[in-house]
Amino acid sequence: MPTEVLVMCPACGHPQPAGGPRCSACGASLPEAPVPTPSGPFVSVELGAGHSLEGEHGRLTYRMAPGIPPSVVELAQLRALTLESRPFFEALLLTAFGVLGVVASSLALKLVAFALAGLGVLLAAVCRVHALVLEVSSGASVRWSLGLARRGSERDAKLLGAWRALAQALRARDVVVRDADGAAPLPPPSEPPEGPRA
Repeated sequence: MPTEVLVMCPACGHPQPAGGPRCSACGASLPEAPVPTPSGPFVSVELGAGHSLEGEHGRLTYRMAPGIPPSVVELAQLRALTLESRPFFEALLLTAFGVLGVVASSLALKLVAFALAGLGVLLAAVCRVHALVLEVSSGASVRWSLGLARRGSERDAKLLGAWRALAQALRARDVVVRDADGAAPLPPPSEPPEGPRA
């Protein structure tokens, strides 16, 4: 059942349901009903693999997995937010199998080892890792991983979409937002007011 909104008559002080043009007690004009404050999160994103990011009640909450306690940062303490995007360097660890391929005596083992080494190079080239870096007023930095995605994939687009939604919401709350290159986005150019032309 919706909550009833009451207004106070400015003339006699009689409270009554909003919506009527005049006070039911004295007939004076009534003020407009107050606009209810929107509730719910200003940003909410499921990042997959149990990761989620939500902004609500003046704070950002990041969950790495359902069973792990969330990480929380108050917006009042947040000074800047930066998106970091880098190649999936961890995959290059697979290139160590190339050494095994060189010393292996079995042809099958050589093929498997070289295939794994090649896969590592391929994954490092086509995948990237996105993360958020939050700078708080104490001078510390907090890093939240958004996840791994293949460049240009649907998941990559979803993660970047989550970043854009978060950046827009925080920029509106006076938080400095930087892109993947570390540069602060420039505001859109303002058009000069039109005036009489000579």
